[in-house]
Amino acid sequence: MLISGCSRTPKNNAGQSDGTGSAVLTSSLSEEQLAHVKECNGRRVSSDQPVELVVMNGGKPEPFAVLQPGQLVQLKEINDPNLITSQYLPLDGMDQEGGAQVLVNALEVTPSGRWLNPTNHLLEKDFAVKLKAGTRMLDDNGETILTTSTDQQWLVYAQKDGAYGVELQGRIVWVDSAQVEETIARSDSGGPAATSLPVLMYHFFYSEAEGQSRENVNFVEVEEFRGQLQALQDRGYVALTMREVEMMMKGWADVPEKSVAITIDDGDPTVYQYAYPVLKDFGYNATLFLITGWMNPQLPYEFFQMREDGLELQSHSFLMHQGGCKAGHGGRILCVDHDEGVADTRQSLEYVDGGFVYCYPFGDVNDHAVEILQEAGVQLAFTTEYGKIKPGMDLYRLPRIRVTGGAGLDRFIKSIE
Repeated sequence: MLISGCSRTPKNNAGQSDGTGSAVLTSSLSEEQLAHVKECNGRRVSSDQPVELVVMNGGKPEPFAVLQPGQLVQLKEINDPNLITSQYLPLDGMDQEGGAQVLVNALEVTPSGRWLNPTNHLLEKDFAVKLKAGTRMLDDNGETILTTSTDQQWLVYAQKDGAYGVELQGRIVWVDSAQVEETIARSDSGGPAATSLPVLMYHFFYSEAEGQSRENVNFVEVEEFRGQLQALQDRGYVALTMREVEMMMKGWADVPEKSVAITIDDGDPTVYQYAYPVLKDFGYNATLFLITGWMNPQLPYEFFQMREDGLELQSHSFLMHQGGCKAGHGGRILCVDHDEGVADTRQSLEYVDGGFVYCYPFGDVNDHAVEILQEAGVQLAFTTEYGKIKPGMDLYRLPRIRVTGGAGLDRFIKSIE
């Protein structure tokens, strides 16, 4: 989160908020230009060229940062488009202390259909960092999102060797510690942190109201599922993303004491039909482990839609969810040729567009399977063994808590507490 982002404090005049979220600097725009600016309002935008982000000082735009080509930012929505009188639109979640807004010239960007729905649940560290002008903010793959143009202070949410994690529009981005001018102690921190985490495991859903019945314990009735999420919400639980789980497990960040992770295996159609609307109602993240070789060559629309609303897509293998080995439940990954297993895993990770988490088919795992995942670039892997996860555990043999259909709410609550 940005604390302050420029050497001078922007004056509270033209270019600042009028209470509507609009930058009120006026300029002469053609009808076509104004239509484009309004089209960008509240959208995700990007450009194939570097784009300068600015703050207003005395009615004039001053450099704040440079957005790199192809990178997305989310614009704040101005509810009444008639209030848009300038080419400058505010970025969402980027207001500085004192109310100054970070703006982009909408004539230099275009709306994007690419997905971006990050949510940060990490606890703040007890210090902030002052970044030098020219600091690059990197995503998890090391690609530059933006480069700062001024000295800026940011809250810190994560720390790993040689880098600090700060929040940019709800996502954690990384800055090189060599670009930190100083660290600044803070009296506030994020509150009590979790020492363990229940990772819930679901499979299938059904509706008694539609005359359906439970086929086995892996089927959870949709109203039972709603009651479980209501219980989580009533008790103040947040649902973590897999990046947040990774950072907790690697000791890079703390998560709230009342945290869970929700996982759903196989990508069954009942997820979209029943579970997805309920998750959306509660605003909870969930991770779908997909058997990608069983799906269409192109990701089906339903999964695009769920991802837009915050559900993550991760790997349940490409074509390993079938028999072929004698050990365990017979899952192929236990004895498949190493190179074939690596290729299968990488193909599944690419299908879900940036996957880094794996769920073992049938829960089968051995040293051979772990070696395959490590070479393929997997960072976390889940089994079907029962239990909560804790930092220090083997990241490639993580247990989960199977949610049994019809077991009752008391048992569900007991399993997470």
